[in-house]
Amino acid sequence: MRIGIIGGGAIGLLFASRLSEKHNVTLYTHTADQASIIQRDGIRLIADGESRLQTGIMSKGLDEGISDVDLLIVAVKQYHLPQILPRIKDFQIPLLFLQNGYGHISYLKQLQSPTIYVGVVEHGAMKHDGNTVEHTGLGMTRIASFSGELEQLSLVNERIDHFPFTKSEDFHSMLMDKLVVNAVINPLTAILGVENGGLITNSFYYQLFQELFEEISGILEVQNKDESFEHVKAVCIATAENRSSMLKDLENGRKTEIDAILGHILSEAKSKGKSDCLTSSLYKMVKGKESQGGMRMCRT
Repeated sequence: MRIGIIGGGAIGLLFASRLSEKHNVTLYTHTADQASIIQRDGIRLIADGESRLQTGIMSKGLDEGISDVDLLIVAVKQYHLPQILPRIKDFQIPLLFLQNGYGHISYLKQLQSPTIYVGVVEHGAMKHDGNTVEHTGLGMTRIASFSGELEQLSLVNERIDHFPFTKSEDFHSMLMDKLVVNAVINPLTAILGVENGGLITNSFYYQLFQELFEEISGILEVQNKDESFEHVKAVCIATAENRSSMLKDLENGRKTEIDAILGHILSEAKSKGKSDCLTSSLYKMVKGKESQGGMRMCRT
């Protein structure tokens, strides 16, 4: 299958590297310079303490246009979608969106494609440079249909070593499950400056963890709160040594996904008249650090 991937960040590089083992992959990057490096040198994947170069991956700058693909995967952060969607709104090919949060669902209604999928990525990935990505944690990519038949997506039936896919029947429940995980772990680790496991092992941070979950699960009206809490806790433990993407964004002076994650929850709280004190405070803290250029600019 000819697969196009939009986005040269950690997830785009990881997907391009892993999927190129079985498919013809073209990676569309924001800059022509990154595309040129990948086109010339390939993508270096670091996993399980080993490094290997994956060659034969096509790469183009996004401005060159997208063509000749059977599936297009959009692997940019949610706040980049308004710049991407005009380029693909008339496409009729299957589209797969891999964004955190829930706000991107409203964007998908603008598209003409009859076959649109959404996914959540549970892998850990860290971008080292323009063509190097480290697979820091093995997880799962869950995919559900927003429109069209999920069975038409052959990826969900394939076996790719260290890169499994699975089907989810309901995109709303799937995204909500991931949203709760991201909404609890990412802002807390970003503000406290700790690895994921620190939220569990530090008794004071664990109290915050519990209180934030309680508030967010109430706003989102999570049905099985005990099960959901144990799931978020299990993710923390399984990724104990990982630094969340939001923490890494602040450390590197990049824009975070706080609007896509907590912004959506705050909108829900307002519309439902629910208390959002802790969620709102964390949102303001992250936005404050973000506005000062992240943690690098905040250090003295």
